[in-house]
Amino acid sequence: MGPVDSEGSGDPAVDAIVALAGQAAALPTAEHNGVYTSVMESLQRELDTDPAADIAAAAPGGAP
Repeated sequence: MGPVDSEGSGDPAVDAIVALAGQAAALPTAEHNGVYTSVMESLQRELDTDPAADIAAAAPGGAP
């Protein structure tokens, strides 16, 4: 396995979701599948969002 990127993905929402996967290590093995399923579903939703909406909302004056 390669080195861990301490800078993350550059997307705070994605980084927060990925961090949830790390919590699986503290859980019983039987609960890992639920955690990973939740992480994958959350990533899918986040990555399917329109980044233009986030950019417009962050721009001075907010979204139109």
